[in-house]
Amino acid sequence: MKNKSEVIFSEIINSFNDFFKLSKKPVDVSVALSGGIDSLVTLHALSELKKKLKLKLSAIHINHDLSKNADDWLAFCHKECKKLGVPFVSEKVNIKPNLSMGIEAAARKSRYQSLEIHRKGILVLGHHQNDQAETLLLQLFRGSGLNGLAGMPSFDKERNIWRPLLKINRTVIKSYAEENNLNFIEDESNSNSKFDRNFLRNEILPLIQTRYPNIINTISRSSENIAEGLNLHKAIAKEDANLYFTGNKERLSLSMLKVLEKERVINLIRWWLDVNKQLMPSKKTMSELYNQIKNVKKDALLNIDISKTMTIKAYHDELFLVEKTTKIVPYELIWRGEEIVELPGNSKLIFKKSLGAGFSLSKIGSKTLIIQNRNGGESFKPKKNQPTRTLKYLLQTSNIPPWKRQLMPLIFSENDLVAVPNFGVHYKFQTEREEYGWNIDWITA
Repeated sequence: MKNKSEVIFSEIINSFNDFFKLSKKPVDVSVALSGGIDSLVTLHALSELKKKLKLKLSAIHINHDLSKNADDWLAFCHKECKKLGVPFVSEKVNIKPNLSMGIEAAARKSRYQSLEIHRKGILVLGHHQNDQAETLLLQLFRGSGLNGLAGMPSFDKERNIWRPLLKINRTVIKSYAEENNLNFIEDESNSNSKFDRNFLRNEILPLIQTRYPNIINTISRSSENIAEGLNLHKAIAKEDANLYFTGNKERLSLSMLKVLEKERVINLIRWWLDVNKQLMPSKKTMSELYNQIKNVKKDALLNIDISKTMTIKAYHDELFLVEKTTKIVPYELIWRGEEIVELPGNSKLIFKKSLGAGFSLSKIGSKTLIIQNRNGGESFKPKKNQPTRTLKYLLQTSNIPPWKRQLMPLIFSENDLVAVPNFGVHYKFQTEREEYGWNIDWITA
């Protein structure tokens, strides 16, 4: 029978091989070290395996300064890392809770921000099977969908986070600490059941375990099953996206969506929002959006708020994910040759030198170039053999959505409209074939 150290070593090796075996170089891993039993066992076990797995191991301690013992915890973590020969870094953070975020959430946010700054390569967290069970129950009580109920992944590719002990029960971790004579910190806040997770851990789960002793393992397995279902949903959404995206991840074909059944439409939209790093709207909002998609007539308006900052709009048979804009503030900026110009409204212009493309500085001469937003009534002629048109007409006939038209920056030389970023250059200022000019990209958030 394996001792607990062997169980943990075996799980770490299996997890490592699942995600990093093909790496030809030593793998940089930084352990988030609180000094508690979970993170300390994780660090100790990785230290024991670092030669076998070819790890470049380091540790990060974040001092929240929320406990009178915070400085002692810092000293303890530093001492343990010195004992193991592991490079150590720490940072003290100031927690600023607000009305929308309690002290626990604020601490978590500050912690991850600091860890992101100091990490080297992969960030390692000491989450285990019991944490996974608690997470699933918390998400269930909050009415979460598949994303929440799937729990934490063993390896989060997007955030580059590894949880090597996620399938290990807390009892095994305690036994490992005993076998290896590890001292660890007991955070007094863990006994405070006013926090939801502590309430589950200290009061609810022990009660459930009196009737269902294996409940932690069962819940963890359920989370894995849900994660498999979620991956299937994502795979279907990706297939649908190949059919219904219209060349840009911010747009979906409206008419094509109308032929899909409700569940498929909602699944695709959820995936679309996830790809664009948006929070999931309520079930009511999703149903309303689906009904509008099914019933909206050609060229009719569709405008559904999905969060405080984002909305979904329809234009010319396409769905757009659009950031809400505040009142447009007029601006007038002088271009002095910068490659990047930040604009009001969280957008920017990227100027790139290009052979035979963009606007010609030689044709502008000594005149000052002004960047400003639209005032209306501008005329433009991007092609010599076509008549001068109003900019409004040209943008409309190019099917540029109205919310983008009103925000577009313009480049002027005195009274001449030289260029409209992402659209064109006036023919009089276009660069010759053998000449270097300036291309302009307008990047929105």
